[in-house]
Amino acid sequence: MLRSAIRNLLNLDDPPEKVALAFAIGIFFGFSPLVGLQTLLAALVAFIWKFNKLAIISGSYISNPWTMGPIIAAAWGLGRSIVGGPPMELPEVSLAALAGMDFWRQLAGQWRQLLPFAVGSMILSTAGGLISYPLMLHLIRSYRRKYGRNISLSKEPAAGFDGDGDLIRR
Repeated sequence: MLRSAIRNLLNLDDPPEKVALAFAIGIFFGFSPLVGLQTLLAALVAFIWKFNKLAIISGSYISNPWTMGPIIAAAWGLGRSIVGGPPMELPEVSLAALAGMDFWRQLAGQWRQLLPFAVGSMILSTAGGLISYPLMLHLIRSYRRKYGRNISLSKEPAAGFDGDGDLIRR
């Protein structure tokens, strides 16, 4: 399944530069501090600037339920090493504690942890986008050289696809 998704991404009917840029923007959003809004923002940017939706949303899915914890921890740790921050004091977690207001007050008191998280996330977002563009560009170009796809920036989309890379049903 993952292999076919990657193959679909490499075979998009757009120039390699445009696919790599859309993917890199998706990676940027995937690492952004706007947790929960990454896919929505990626789709909005794809719509406004006519990027391929598959490429940009694929990049934003770097942030998913399995990677969210490590991404947040890395962003918070990186941001904390740069801007500092108070020690984290998490309340004891139990079913009884979750039902009480004291737990939620203590948790809400940790709002000062947001600045280190936001700073770290923006650094990861920028680095991820800058690193993923040349890597994806190289991967697409190599794949297309090997398997015979050649789409330049000036070429119109092939029949059967619109400018956004969506399949046109006839």
